[in-house]
Amino acid sequence: MKSEATYSIGTLDGRLNRAQTKHVIGLLSAAHPRAIFDMVTVADPSSNRRSSSELFTAHSPSELDVLLERLIDGEYQLLDIAAEDMVRPLPNELVIAAVPSRGTPYDALLHKGGLIADDLPEGTRVGVLSLRSQAQIAAIWPSLRPKLIYGGAVSALDSYLQNDQVDALVLPATQAELLGVQDIVSEIFFPEMMLPGAGQGTIIILARKNDEDTIAMAKDIHSEASYREVLAELAFRERICSDQDCPVGVLAQAGDEEMILTGAIGSPSGSSQDQAVLRGDVLASVELGQRLAERLLVSRTSLVDLLEADFPDGLPDIGPDDEDEYLVQDTTLNELDESALENLGVDPEPDIDIPDDDPLDDFAEPRDDY
Repeated sequence: MKSEATYSIGTLDGRLNRAQTKHVIGLLSAAHPRAIFDMVTVADPSSNRRSSSELFTAHSPSELDVLLERLIDGEYQLLDIAAEDMVRPLPNELVIAAVPSRGTPYDALLHKGGLIADDLPEGTRVGVLSLRSQAQIAAIWPSLRPKLIYGGAVSALDSYLQNDQVDALVLPATQAELLGVQDIVSEIFFPEMMLPGAGQGTIIILARKNDEDTIAMAKDIHSEASYREVLAELAFRERICSDQDCPVGVLAQAGDEEMILTGAIGSPSGSSQDQAVLRGDVLASVELGQRLAERLLVSRTSLVDLLEADFPDGLPDIGPDDEDEYLVQDTTLNELDESALENLGVDPEPDIDIPDDDPLDDFAEPRDDY
């Protein structure tokens, strides 16, 4: 049934957040042309100060906390979140009301001169929003200088366009579109080159669990395929780390019955990258995400890469007399101390059943509808 009620949608008071909420309002208005959707802007100075030192795309963890609290308190009925910024479990009072059809999940290179990555001069400073992008750029283009930018996509764009702190910029393609800078997008990085971040290109719409009418209304813009994809990708990332401060990429591609999930753990220095692919029942998306993560976590290279992410200046030099002091030195998974594994987020005895014919060398083609 088409709704004729009035609904309020919370958003941060910022360029990207307003643009994303306007996009969601457009989708809801098309589905319910006689309903009214009001935007409620939220400004919190304390969270904005903290966000300047955090890695995220549209919503920092501190900002997200404020938005979720105000949704629970009833200041608005709906909240739209960039899925890649969902780094914590939802409060019990909230549910996912809808996941609209996914936008382009890939990364975009922004360059005012129109150059693609292969043509950038040696030493070009490339701004990135995550350790994932940093790791993949360092691996593919070792002559470039990826530079982490904190404070979100808008801050990164200002660093490039106004402050000249970098010579090029990598943003999620959907964020570049929402910010209206498609004219300086010189290249789209398809997954054969760079895997996107978990949930990238997807918006999650939240509501209070007891607000049944609002949830029913939002379901009219829900995409089950996009929902399953984001569940798998967030489960993959959550199994490895609980935030964006690790070099992890993943892409789920959901069909009618089967899902293809590709994931990777890379070294921030670009020295290595472990990648794997799993296929399975689309309804088992969370299990697939966890299983793929565990497949990668049994690799010693992956564990070293995750450890390297905690050392921005590189891992300590290890001499022949120091080998016994470091778990990562010539050590297999079974030899690692159990408590050390738990600190890394690895189950010492993971419950995984991986068939011998797993297609680990396959790579799924990009979906045509992105």
